[in-house]
Amino acid sequence: MKIKFETDKLKQILINFYNLTGMRFVIFDDDFNKILAYPEDSCEFCTLIKNTGAKAKCKQNDRTGCEICKNSNKLYIYKCHAGLIEAVAPIKMNDMTIAYIMFGQICEKGQDKSEILNYSSQYINNADILSEYVKKIKSKSKKQITAAANLMEICTCYLCIADLIKIDAENLIFYLSNYINTNISSDLSVEHLCSVFGISRCKLYELSHKYFGMSIAKYIRKKKIEKASQYLKKHSIGDAADAAGFFDYNYFSKVFKAETGMTPGAYKKSFNR
Repeated sequence: MKIKFETDKLKQILINFYNLTGMRFVIFDDDFNKILAYPEDSCEFCTLIKNTGAKAKCKQNDRTGCEICKNSNKLYIYKCHAGLIEAVAPIKMNDMTIAYIMFGQICEKGQDKSEILNYSSQYINNADILSEYVKKIKSKSKKQITAAANLMEICTCYLCIADLIKIDAENLIFYLSNYINTNISSDLSVEHLCSVFGISRCKLYELSHKYFGMSIAKYIRKKKIEKASQYLKKHSIGDAADAAGFFDYNYFSKVFKAETGMTPGAYKKSFNR
């Protein structure tokens, strides 16, 4: 998918984050390629480890973090393979993950660094040098890490609203997503979508799994229930079912409960309360 990045403005945001937190921030595209980072270079410890044989592992670690973030559809804070703390948040547009923003290469204050030392000792034989580099790793309190992660997650919305990261209008997935959202009560069968967009079933399934993170049927069902949930706040259950394209009440109730854990009636009552 072609993504447009306003690199100059994005870099200024990363600089602001760095000045505020002292942590390195990176933006990746939807294929997990690094687009922008500030500071540009990794911290001294990570640079040392990458230069002595772990570069491929570090790259795979970033990819894995982004994939987990995409599949869970939320902020993901974790320890990397070397024991350092990282956090990644999805940048989304029309429910599609189009990029990622990440910070890392830090440890938590009071964290036992034996894990980091044990891992890096396979690359660095000199214990004194290794210990000096480990001491240089920046440490933050748990509250600081959580606060930075939450601010980063909030920022993901701004990046799309301000058009600093956006989908090229020529992208098929962009039109597919818009079509589903604006025709949620109409025919959205696989056959119909393939006919409208002139693509094969395989291509449709591939696009859905890559950009929606789920099957096309599950994505459409999710959007229908979102629409129904909105209607239930102010309208009857029948109106909500019609607006979402459900014309069998029993089926609507079954799907709604499977998606939300509540029947439409229970959801409406809980919201009113």
